[in-house]
Amino acid sequence: MSGLRERLGRLKGTSAAQPVPPPAPEAGGEWAPLGAHIHTSPAGSFVMRRRVYGADSVHGYYRLRELADVAPQLSAFHDRDAVVRHEALLFFDTETTGLGVGAGNVPFMVGIGYYTGEQLTVEQLLIRNPAEEHAMLVYVQELLPRFTHVVSYNGRTFDWPILKNRYVLNRLQLNDDQLLQLDLLYASRSLWRNSLPSCRLSKVEESRLGFDRVDDVPGSLAPTLYFQYLAEKDPKVLSGVFVHNEHDLVTLAALSIHFGKLLEGSESDGVAAGEDLNLDLDLEEHFRTGSWLEKMERGERAALYFNSLHERLLQKGTDEQLAEGDMSTLLQLAQTFKKRGDYTRAVALWNHAIRLQQGSMTEELEAYVELAMHYEHREKQIGIALEYAEAAWSRLRRRQLLRRQDRKEEERERAWEKRIDRLNEKMKRPSSAKSMKPTAQYGQEATATQALRKKRTPKPIYASEGLI
Repeated sequence: MSGLRERLGRLKGTSAAQPVPPPAPEAGGEWAPLGAHIHTSPAGSFVMRRRVYGADSVHGYYRLRELADVAPQLSAFHDRDAVVRHEALLFFDTETTGLGVGAGNVPFMVGIGYYTGEQLTVEQLLIRNPAEEHAMLVYVQELLPRFTHVVSYNGRTFDWPILKNRYVLNRLQLNDDQLLQLDLLYASRSLWRNSLPSCRLSKVEESRLGFDRVDDVPGSLAPTLYFQYLAEKDPKVLSGVFVHNEHDLVTLAALSIHFGKLLEGSESDGVAAGEDLNLDLDLEEHFRTGSWLEKMERGERAALYFNSLHERLLQKGTDEQLAEGDMSTLLQLAQTFKKRGDYTRAVALWNHAIRLQQGSMTEELEAYVELAMHYEHREKQIGIALEYAEAAWSRLRRRQLLRRQDRKEEERERAWEKRIDRLNEKMKRPSSAKSMKPTAQYGQEATATQALRKKRTPKPIYASEGLI
């Protein structure tokens, strides 16, 4: 049969050996109401929906053209030598038939976005049946050499591996060796995992980018709607899926601007302390932003956030009570200053924590531990270290009178007693004569604590047992 086909080809002449030109694309047909059309190439056909956002387009708080100015800052996500240009970023998101990463999960829609100058182009590729997948993958493959980074939201562990599986199953090569993954989910979790009820992209864009979706189709419903389309062949069923995917891609561009602005600027660049900082944050988010910047090797920028948070904490604790959970932020910031070698601010925060918790039965003892270690080992002021140790022991003992003592509390008590005994031994040495005398804050309390330690009983009498 093949020999007959070759002989017929020779009879028709050389023109028969040329590739058949693709037919003219359809005007849109049934997909026109969705703004889509049938894209046809030598590899086959699939549905494409293309949207172009102009230079003045706004998404929430940001103009999309702002990415051109801050894109180089995104190099902090990877090696500093990897220069980032906004036109070399490929925004990527898929809608799949399931949640797994196995061979049975098919990305029926692949959404991509890219900049051309100041314009953002969003293309959504949809397969109407499995036979169109090959053409869609070839189209994406031909685009990849233009880009250096893939920007996604959980794409590094979900969307991109699924796409790579489809290339293998279709016997195609995915040339992504030179592509760097820029997954914004991890940065979002670093900043907002405790500040937001969820780090889903729709929640992040609503609370941090100022963009509210109206009548949005959740991504979890996309597989159901796609199967409904396969059964009914009505393109209108997928209208909400197209809009949802489009919003995801544009939000990736706006979120890239947000992170780029956070990474931008430092004191050496002329940014004064406190200037150009977004201080409309709760205390924990303020701290996590500084920690994330430090992780991204933006030490000077991180210092601006840490220093301004230090002032906020001292001022807020004076004017009003800290909210629940803010004490944890205070102690974490003190530890950060300790690691950075800024002991003056660390000591100020530990003392502030002690003042704020006076009279509380759930008082955290971390500040006492840190101050006792600081004055014993760094300042060599054994008297002051002993004061903080005795004060912490008395608070721990008082707490044990109101509840049963567990193993952890017993270990903490023994540790404090060991520390106090060691400090007392140091006080007896001649070299400790220069140690500072007890301060007015803890002098009287330390004397009472020492007397209590001498007559303490092996087992405390619990308040509940006394009432019985």
